[in-house]
Amino acid sequence: MKTIVVADIHGCSREFSALLRKAGMDREEDRLIVLGDLFDRGTSSYEVFRFVRKLSEEMKDRFVLVRGNHDQFLLDYVDKRIGAQLWALNGGLKTIESFKKHGEGIEEAADLLRETPLYYECKDFIGVHAGLVSEHPEENDPEVLLWDRSVTYGSYSGRFAVGGHTPMKAPFWFMPDGTPAELDYEVEYSLPDRGFLCIDTGCVFGRHLTAFVLEGEKYHLVSMKKLAY
Repeated sequence: MKTIVVADIHGCSREFSALLRKAGMDREEDRLIVLGDLFDRGTSSYEVFRFVRKLSEEMKDRFVLVRGNHDQFLLDYVDKRIGAQLWALNGGLKTIESFKKHGEGIEEAADLLRETPLYYECKDFIGVHAGLVSEHPEENDPEVLLWDRSVTYGSYSGRFAVGGHTPMKAPFWFMPDGTPAELDYEVEYSLPDRGFLCIDTGCVFGRHLTAFVLEGEKYHLVSMKKLAY
């Protein structure tokens, strides 16, 4: 069984499905962790929603969706009617347009997002959308988990964690001493004990969607380049 982790899909539906195929995901055996920001900025948010909902139904507890700050934008707008302007400025109009194009309202997306956790934790790693201050994820303020970027400045030295949120030119592991190490794709690495791996590689900005693929005590990274539409 593999564990596959993806972050910051941002409406890039074709790239997401192609990435999972390239990573060799077995829907009947593997575990998939999505670290938030399903929607906004990209043109196919509704398609991402439909695909994620299907994966959730098929994979059940082997699928985990962690909430990101853009997911929180949508929830705040639907449930509290707040933050509309900020959401719009950060790509929310693309999401509304995508759902409207398919004759659906974003309330369906809110139903999917309401019960999402702010982190995922297993024996091998912690999964968060944005950042960590404490290596005990339950001790972190929600704003840190959803918004913080300080991990990419080498501020975190705790138990090994994987996240996104801050677009990078390539996947970077921020070592416990703060040193950034750019990682290569399709290279087998030993699972570290500490530090933070950022896998947001800016697909919606024309770069790549990246997957962290863990098998046993080894992991590798898989890339899907932004496709031409």
